[in-house]
Amino acid sequence: MTPHSAGTGVEEGAPAVAGPAGLVPPRWAPLTTMVICLLALADSAYLTYAHFTTSALASCPTKGFIDCAAVTSSSYSHPFGIPVVIPGDIWCVGMLALCSPWGWRAASVWVGRLRLAGSVAGVGMVLWLVWAELIKLRHLCEYCTGVHVLTVALFIVIVFATAMSAPAADETDPDGA
Repeated sequence: MTPHSAGTGVEEGAPAVAGPAGLVPPRWAPLTTMVICLLALADSAYLTYAHFTTSALASCPTKGFIDCAAVTSSSYSHPFGIPVVIPGDIWCVGMLALCSPWGWRAASVWVGRLRLAGSVAGVGMVLWLVWAELIKLRHLCEYCTGVHVLTVALFIVIVFATAMSAPAADETDPDGA
């Protein structure tokens, strides 16, 4: 292992594909973030399907503190008259593209910045939605909570992976220094 790859999961001799500003993310970052995005997209897509076909979500209680129908049919689930599931799906697809192996290898520094900004925006939206669920509605939706947990997990993984990215070894220097 070279000094530049220590702790990143990038092994010596492994093809180091530099991303933004010549940084190589840890090997686990693209797959981990992509899986999180796929799970969030699946959950969000199910919420979208349920929104446009029926108000009942599979296995979600409709009485008590956990009440998906109370949450998904509230005014907070339609800010500006737009069902929150639509921007949620768009966010999931956008983050999936930014968190794909291509996104992590992109040469433009802006892709990494957009990935980080997108994850911050996702957490901001989650905070607002959780506030609406807990404080205003006094109900939780377990499917919504799944997307919220995945969004926060994605943010944490992106922050750590970005912080752990190592400079790419100079290909002209055989010592990697």
